[in-house]
Amino acid sequence: MDDLTSSFPIINSRYQIFGTIATGGMAVIYKAQDLMLERSVALKVLKKELSQDLSFQNKFRQEARASAKLIHPNIITTFDFGLDKDRFYIVMEYIDGVELKELILNPGGIEFSRALNFLLQASSGLAYAHQEGFIHCDIKPQNMLVSNENILKITDFGISRALDTISREEHYDVVWGSPYYFSPEQASGKPPSPSTDIYSLGVIAYEMFTGQLPFIAKDSSELANLHRTENPRPPIELNPSLPKSLNQIIVKCMSKEPTLRYQSGSRLYEELSKIELQINIVSKPEIGEKINARNKLDKITIQEKPKLEVSTILLALLAFIIVSGLIPFWLYIVLSSNSINR
Repeated sequence: MDDLTSSFPIINSRYQIFGTIATGGMAVIYKAQDLMLERSVALKVLKKELSQDLSFQNKFRQEARASAKLIHPNIITTFDFGLDKDRFYIVMEYIDGVELKELILNPGGIEFSRALNFLLQASSGLAYAHQEGFIHCDIKPQNMLVSNENILKITDFGISRALDTISREEHYDVVWGSPYYFSPEQASGKPPSPSTDIYSLGVIAYEMFTGQLPFIAKDSSELANLHRTENPRPPIELNPSLPKSLNQIIVKCMSKEPTLRYQSGSRLYEELSKIELQINIVSKPEIGEKINARNKLDKITIQEKPKLEVSTILLALLAFIIVSGLIPFWLYIVLSSNSINR
């Protein structure tokens, strides 16, 4: 059993382990205390049986490098990376919360506005990662942590890829990712792109707003085939209260053809922000009133400006006429005075 909690060891003379948070296929995540900085951290330790495998060592290093370069409120922060007694480890910020998947599975699911907010936060994190040249490649609700303050953090960049290392000619016999959430191109062994993450986020959105996954199958190969060939039922059919605009966004995210999806998290974030604004205007009339008042003020200002210019011109013209009329009058007075003096 790969458990370091029984003896509460201190890793690298700095990180003291106190309990297990989660166990994955490649590593175990522990709650630990950074004895130097006196703060709680999440310690991700590569499993003992994989520590001698060069390919897993490289993937672990890759995760550390990728996540360390990404500093964003919606991406888990990496503090440190090291080796202790042949065990590789990554030190990350500790989040006091739960996986998004756990919230989705709660009876009643996630309240609409909260789910939309989570989707916005996830797309914001992905927008930043894509902008910095990284594709996550394993977007799923199990890789998203939600804090007690409702802050969503994307984690686990274990199979992420740097955009500048990807070739269009790539093909893989072994498919990495989660069968329930991976994209058609991943299922076909083709190279990923930012829209690969968008597809996976679309699946998460589908699950959050309908309460069920778009595809269910007995095994991963059947799931892969469904992602490649089948279109799911439109989410609005499963949840008639879903806004049509949001239904269209989810359907677009899950397009089979990558070029038909949003090409980055930024574009998706922009569209979701519009929906959030529309919903806020409907649910909170005071917001709409403020926007209307501001628009009316803009119109009044625009209308008054020409009037001001016309009145100014008229006053200037009147002044010119008056002055022009007085000039001959004063010339007459001056000339008359001169003639009298003579």
